[in-house]
Amino acid sequence: MQQHLTRIEQANLIAGHAVSYATAYLDGRHTAQQLGDNADRLFIDLLVIENAETSTFLIPVKLLAIAMMRTARRTIPASLETDERAERWHAVLAALVELVFNESRQLNKDRT
Repeated sequence: MQQHLTRIEQANLIAGHAVSYATAYLDGRHTAQQLGDNADRLFIDLLVIENAETSTFLIPVKLLAIAMMRTARRTIPASLETDERAERWHAVLAALVELVFNESRQLNKDRT
């Protein structure tokens, strides 16, 4: 028997993908190009899944996707060791990953 996911379950799955993609970049397992490609896919998924039930939950996920896009497309300086701007964007990504993760956990608690 096949069960279909509800919209909110789909949104939560997309949130998990967003966290996974951003974390892979922050951990050095993905390149900036991969981060950008994943962010583009996420944004399309977010457009498809958004409705009245999911819109509030998806706000932090959208913010994370936008930060992923911005981080992936930043100009690389001559020396990465002095790239304070990249460090700030990495901090933003890390904070948004934590926010999305916590919102997802809270959503799961609220639904049980």
